[in-house]
Amino acid sequence: MSHVTTATGKAGGVPVIAYILLIACALMWGSNHVVARGVNASVPLPALAFWRWMVALLLLTPVCLHHLRRDWAVLWQNWKIIFLIGTTGTFLFTIAIYLAAYNTTAVNTGLLNATTPIWVLLFAALLTADKPRLQQWVGVLVAGLGTAVIIAKGDINVLLQMNFVSGDLFALISAMIWAAYSMLLKYAPRGIHPFSLIFGSIMVGMLYLTPIYLWSILINGDPYFTWQNPAWPDMVKIAYIGAGPAFLGYLFWNRGVGMVGAANAGVFLYLMPAFASVLAVIFLGEELHLYHLGGIALIAVGIWRATRRVAVPAPAK
Repeated sequence: MSHVTTATGKAGGVPVIAYILLIACALMWGSNHVVARGVNASVPLPALAFWRWMVALLLLTPVCLHHLRRDWAVLWQNWKIIFLIGTTGTFLFTIAIYLAAYNTTAVNTGLLNATTPIWVLLFAALLTADKPRLQQWVGVLVAGLGTAVIIAKGDINVLLQMNFVSGDLFALISAMIWAAYSMLLKYAPRGIHPFSLIFGSIMVGMLYLTPIYLWSILINGDPYFTWQNPAWPDMVKIAYIGAGPAFLGYLFWNRGVGMVGAANAGVFLYLMPAFASVLAVIFLGEELHLYHLGGIALIAVGIWRATRRVAVPAPAK
């Protein structure tokens, strides 16, 4: 993606707007877990996944057509990477994160999904020539311990007896998928507009989500949303998920990654569990426990050890 200049100034050579975009993205994605958890009893998962991206697509299309006409040839020439980006970022991540939200607390989903930078580091070690240093491996182990504390709820017997919540595993899987997606963004065709990239990835995701949604209608009977009996409270929540986390969130993330890189952008994901936890306590009545705080502390130390040499530069003074 092309570099963006801004009048808001720079911090460490990076436009300040990049940090603003990534913080706003973390806030919206943190709220996504909370809203999804809030509708899990009334909205079927296939409906939530489908309408999340349908709303985003409807919002994106009018502002995207001009850029899409210019970028279509480039997108088509690079269809393989666009297909991989859409499969991971739109389809697989959406399914995994909502399976997590439907099967564990919003607090756990936010905390475990925010281990993405660790998975970026591990995948880089396995798939690229950029091998982690010793201190980075130490960070991985410490953050992994923090993750285990949260999954086990501070009780070693939970791990020994393999008695954990399936949603916690889905939250971890979603973090791995997001790490893969973030790494794939590095290979996105240069010069195309962010709207075009998001449009292409959504269209790929809808190739998966549409038949799944139609199949769920066939199996479960009438569709969830009907003109005769619209579920307005849930529809408003889904509209927010589509407009905020899906549309603006992905736009902000893709733009932020393009400006600061996947490793530096990943650090901002650690704001996401903080936002998710606060919102879950306020709106869902969930509780923060001591093992949450212990897990957060270990993950934070692990991330600091693993990424401190590639951390986002402090604002210039």
